[in-house]
Amino acid sequence: MRKVITAFVRYPFYAQALVFLTLVFGIAALFSIRKASFPITESRLITVSVTYQGATPKEMEEGVTTLVENALRGVVGVKEISSKSMENQSLVSILIRTDYDVDVVLNDIKNAIDKISNFPAGAENPVITKTKTTSLSGFLALTQTRGPEDIMLLKRTAQRIEDDFLGSGLISQVTLIGYPTRMEMSVEVREEVLQRYGMSFSEIKNAIAANNLDIYGGKIKNPREEIKINSRYRSVSAADVERIVVRANANGDLIRVGDVADVRMIFEDIPTASYVDGERNVMFRIDNLATEDLERISAYLHDYIREFNERGNGYRLEFMHDFLETLRGQLNILYSNGLAGMLLVVLCLSLFLSFRLSVWVAWGIPMAFLSMFVVAVLMGLTMNFISVFGMILIVGILVDDGIVISENIYTRFQQGLPARKAAVEGTMEVLPAVLVSVLTTLVAFLPILFIQGNLEMMYEMAVVVIVCLLFSLLESMFMLPAHCASAKVLAPPSATSFYGRIRSGFDRGMRSLCERVYLPFVRWALGHRSVVLSSLAACFLLTAGLIGGGRIGFTILPSMNEDSFNIELAMKPGTNYDQLTAELKRIESVVWRVDSMLMERYREPSFIKLINMRTGTAFSGSETGSHAGSVVVFLRRLDQSEIGTDEIKACISKELGTVPSAYKFAIGAGHRFGAQVSISLFGYDMETLERASSEFQARLRELDALYNVIDNAQLGGQEVRVRLKPVAYSLGLTQQQVMGQVREAFYGSLAQRLQEGKDEVWFYVRYPDTDRRTMGDLVKMMIRTSNGVYPLGELCDLDLGRSVLSINHYNGRKEIRVDAYMEDASASVIPVMEEIEQHILPEILARYPDITYMQQGQMKDMRDEMQTIKGFYMIALFVIVMILVIYLRSTLQMSLVVLMIPVGCMSAIWGHWIEGVPLSMMTIWGMVALSGTIINDAVVFISRYNDCLKLSMKVDEAIVEAARSRFRPIILTSLTTTAGLFPLIREGSSDARFVLPMAITLGYGILFGTFFILTCFPVLIKMANRFKLFFLRLRHPDATPESAETAVKDMARNTDFNE
Repeated sequence: MRKVITAFVRYPFYAQALVFLTLVFGIAALFSIRKASFPITESRLITVSVTYQGATPKEMEEGVTTLVENALRGVVGVKEISSKSMENQSLVSILIRTDYDVDVVLNDIKNAIDKISNFPAGAENPVITKTKTTSLSGFLALTQTRGPEDIMLLKRTAQRIEDDFLGSGLISQVTLIGYPTRMEMSVEVREEVLQRYGMSFSEIKNAIAANNLDIYGGKIKNPREEIKINSRYRSVSAADVERIVVRANANGDLIRVGDVADVRMIFEDIPTASYVDGERNVMFRIDNLATEDLERISAYLHDYIREFNERGNGYRLEFMHDFLETLRGQLNILYSNGLAGMLLVVLCLSLFLSFRLSVWVAWGIPMAFLSMFVVAVLMGLTMNFISVFGMILIVGILVDDGIVISENIYTRFQQGLPARKAAVEGTMEVLPAVLVSVLTTLVAFLPILFIQGNLEMMYEMAVVVIVCLLFSLLESMFMLPAHCASAKVLAPPSATSFYGRIRSGFDRGMRSLCERVYLPFVRWALGHRSVVLSSLAACFLLTAGLIGGGRIGFTILPSMNEDSFNIELAMKPGTNYDQLTAELKRIESVVWRVDSMLMERYREPSFIKLINMRTGTAFSGSETGSHAGSVVVFLRRLDQSEIGTDEIKACISKELGTVPSAYKFAIGAGHRFGAQVSISLFGYDMETLERASSEFQARLRELDALYNVIDNAQLGGQEVRVRLKPVAYSLGLTQQQVMGQVREAFYGSLAQRLQEGKDEVWFYVRYPDTDRRTMGDLVKMMIRTSNGVYPLGELCDLDLGRSVLSINHYNGRKEIRVDAYMEDASASVIPVMEEIEQHILPEILARYPDITYMQQGQMKDMRDEMQTIKGFYMIALFVIVMILVIYLRSTLQMSLVVLMIPVGCMSAIWGHWIEGVPLSMMTIWGMVALSGTIINDAVVFISRYNDCLKLSMKVDEAIVEAARSRFRPIILTSLTTTAGLFPLIREGSSDARFVLPMAITLGYGILFGTFFILTCFPVLIKMANRFKLFFLRLRHPDATPESAETAVKDMARNTDFNE
C-alpha cells in the first residue's frame, strides 16, 4: 500500500489523469442516465384469470377458484394467495417470496394449473400472467370538438392514437379510460315476433353462428393456374348481419335476421365514461417500464399533441397531467438541498483547513458522485427520488476519510516534514483507522440491499451510498495525498488576508474551546466518572419516557404529497345512472368551492389543476356498474405551498360531510404502501362474515383518529329468484331449461365472438332493452315447452332477494378486508391499533366465535420488514464487531465502540422529538445505517489513545492527549455530515416528508452522538481500564494501569518477537 501511495505522490500525473477520466466518463454518464419517480422493482405478483360465462360468484368459487387455490398449495415459493370470485370470472393473485426466482415459480404455477382436469365444461382456458411493474408517465385526454357526440368515433380515434404511441418505440404501456372495454352486436327480438314466426332465440343464434363466417374450401389447381375457394361472409357490420338468412319457407320466401330483429353495435352494459369540464372524453394513461425513459416519453407526447391539434380534425388532444413535471419538482427539491448541503460542507472545511486543502478534500464529493453515475448506468439504475436522497445522505460522510487523512498530513507538515514525505507518512499513520471507519459504514448499509416489501426500492439508495463510499475511499487513499503533496496546498493562509484573519480567529477559537473548556471537562470527568455515567443513564431513561409517554409518535411509513387523489363513490347496486352522475357532479362542485375557499385563505393560485369525473367503476375495480364512480382531482405542484394534499382532503371531507346515498365512500383512500389500519376477517359463512364486518366497520368509524373506513366486499343488488311450480314439472321442464330460456331473453344467447381490430365483438340474441326493464316483463315472458308456450309467471314463483356479487379468499379462506386511514397522516398509529386489538376485536370475536382475523397493509409489511432487519442487521453487526476486534485486538475496546450505537439511536430519537416528526420504519432503517457511521469517531478516538499508550504515556495522559488531538477532526467530520443533511432536514416541502425521518436519524444521531463520544467516551475508556486492572491485579498485584491495556501488551510482545 505504501508503494502505491508513494507512486501517486511522486508522480501527480496519475491523480490528474484519474481526475480527467472521472470528469469525462462521469459527465457523459450523468447526461445518459434515465429518470424515474421511484425505483421500479421487479414485480413478484402473478395472476390467474378464468372466464366462465353465465356463472354466478358461488359457481366460480366452487367450480374454479377453489380448484386453482388447491393446485397452487404445493408450489414452492408462493408467499400468499388471494382471490376474487365474481360473475363470469375468477381472479387469483399469487405473491412470490423474495428469495425465489419469479420466472421459475411462474413455470411451476403454469404446470400446476395445467394439471387441473375438472374445470366446468363452459370455462375458458386459464390466463396466467406475470404482472409488470410500471411507473406513471402521464394522463392525456381526447375530446370531440365538432359535430354531435359520438363515443364510437371517439373510441376509434383514440385507438388510432394508441397505435401511434405503441409504434413510437418509446411507449409500451397505454391504457384507455372512458368507455366500456367490450363491444356487442346486439340482435334484439321482440316476443311477439318470435311467436308470429314460431322461432326461438336459439334458431336465430344458430343461423348467425353458421353463416357469419369465412370458410376456406380448398383450391382449384391445374398447370395453368391456382385459384382458392373461399366463402367470405364474416362481418361485424350490422347491415351484413341483418342479411343473414334464418329460415327459408316452402314457398321459397327467405326470412332474414333483419326481418325479425333490430341489429346494432353497442358497448356492453356497463356505463363507463370519463368527463372533464362536462365534456365526454377518452383518457390515456401512459406508464413506463424500468427500461423506458420518462424524459423521452414526455418530449414525444408533447410533440405528438402539438402536431395532432394542428391538423384540426375535429378532436382535441391535451396533456391532463405530465408526471415529468412532478418528478422534476421533487428532484429539484433534493438537488437544491443537496447543493446547499455541499456548500455548507465546503464552508466547514475551509474554516478548519486551508482553502486549497479544503478544496481537494471537498473534491472527494463530486469524484464519488461522477464515478457512481458511471456504475449506475452500467447497472441500469435511474436518477430518482430515492437515489438522489442517497446522494444527499452521503454528502457529509464522503469527506470524513479525506478530513482525517488531510488533517494528519497537515499536522505532519506543521511538525517539519517535507510536503511529499508528510503526505505519505500522514496517510499511512491513519490509513488503518480510515479503512475500519469506511468498512463499518459500508457494512451498516448492506442490510438495506435486502429490504423486502414496500421499501424494497431503498435498494438503489444503498447501492448509491456503497458505491460512493468505495470511490471516496480510493480517492482519499491515493489521489488526495498526491494533491496535498505540495507546500502551497499545505501552507496556512496569509495572516494579513481577509480569509487568513478569519482562519486565524477560528483556529484561536477552536484551540481556546479545546484547551479551556473541553480538556478541563475531560479531566474533571475522569475524576467524577459516576456523575457522567449517571447522566448518560438518565438520558436513556428520558428517551424511554418520551416514547412511553406518547411525546414521540410512531407511524409505519411517512406519507408523501400526491399530485392527484380520488374521491370514490359506490351507491347501492341498482341505483339509477342519473342519480350517480348527479351526486358526482355535486361532489365536483364542492371540490371547486373548497378550492376557492383555500385560494382566498392562503392568498395562493388555484390548488386544483383539473377534475376528471369517471363512471362505471370505483375502488380499484372492486365496484363496477351504474352505481359506482369517482372524481379524480389533479393538483398543481404544492412544494411551495403552505398546505399539502392531506389538508386539502380534510377540507373537502369537512365541506362534503356525510353522503347519505352512498354505501361506500372515500376521499383519497389510498396510500402508496397500503392502509395504515388493515384487518382481514376470516370465516366460513358469508352472512356471518358480513355481519361481523359491518359491526367492525361501525366501531372503527367511532374512532376520531380514523376516516375512509371501507372494505373489499361488494354489496349485492336486488335479485329475483326463480322457483319452479309443480305445473312446470308436469310439463317436463327443469330448472336448467327454464333458466336457460330466461338467460337467452334477458342476458342474451351468445352466437359468436369475432375479433375486429383491437376489439372482440360479442354477438348476442335477446329481447330489446325496452322489454327487459320491469318485473312485469319477466312475468310475461313466454317459456317454450313441447306442449306450447306459457308465461313465466304461470310456471314459476318469483322471490326477491339480494345477490352475492363477489367472494374473496385469502390463502384459501373466505375473507373480508377492512381498511381505514389515519385522519392525521403524521399521527401515531400504534395507540389506534392497541385500541382495536385490545377492545374492539375481542368484542366482535366474542359474538362471532367462528371469525378470526389477521393484520394486513402497512402493519403486516412492517412485521415482515422487522424480521428482515433482525436477520440481516445481526449479520452486519457481527461483521462490524469482527472488523473492530481485528483492528483493535481487544474485545473490551470493541465493546466500548459498539456501545456508541445505542447512544446514536437515542440521539436520533431526540432529533425526531425536536423536529416534531414521528418515528417510522424509515427511522429504523436510518438507525441501521447510523450503526456504522456513529462508531467512526469512536474508532478514531480509541486508535489515538492506543498510539499515545505506545508512546509510554500514562492512561489519563493518553486519554487527554487523544481528546486533544482528535477534537478538531471529530468536530469537523460531525459538522460536515450534519451540514450535508441540515438543508434537507429544514426543508418545509411535504415532498421531502418520506425521506425526512432517515435524514433526521443520521443528522441528529451523529450530531448528538458526537457530543456523547467527546464527553462520555473518555470516561468509558477509563472505566474499562479499571475493570481490566482489577482482574489483572488478582494475578499481578503490582500491575500498573498501563500494563492492562492491549496496546501496551502488543508493544511488549513485538519487542520480544524482534529480539
